[in-house]
Amino acid sequence: YAMSAFVTLVEKGIDFELVEIDLAAGQHRASDYQARSSTGRVPMLSHGDFDLSESSAISEYLEELFPAPGHVAVYPEHIADRARARQIQAWLRSDLMPLREEQPTTVIFDQPIYTALSPAALAAADRLCAAANSGGALFDEQRDGVASCAASDAVRLINCRSEGSDDPSG
Repeated sequence: YAMSAFVTLVEKGIDFELVEIDLAAGQHRASDYQARSSTGRVPMLSHGDFDLSESSAISEYLEELFPAPGHVAVYPEHIADRARARQIQAWLRSDLMPLREEQPTTVIFDQPIYTALSPAALAAADRLCAAANSGGALFDEQRDGVASCAASDAVRLINCRSEGSDDPSG
């Protein structure tokens, strides 16, 4: 879910330096990283002498620090719509575990996975697609003219094949 923080930075047009953290090597467990990140998780935003982890907290912080109209809004303006976007973000991060495990963020940066999803992951994908197709706030970009941070998280999860194929051409 580091992507939603990245999307927020890019959409808002904020200049930033991307520092890659090697999770496999445990760089996020190093004492210097742990001293700056209260959760020890990635992503972490450093803004002056303030450090913040957790992608949804980062997106909300940037939304308030760099508000519209000077910067693109990444959360809806209306309080109920904004609450719904946050609800969806929380749901995507706390549910759909089989799909999240079988379609990790590495499918964005590395090679896509072309194997069939397990029945549990298919059921999670069906729940996600049903939510996306429900006509709710998940992909309703036109309501306030903004692309929700929640949508960036959902799009990553939808990047999967329900039928599975070894041939990416279909």
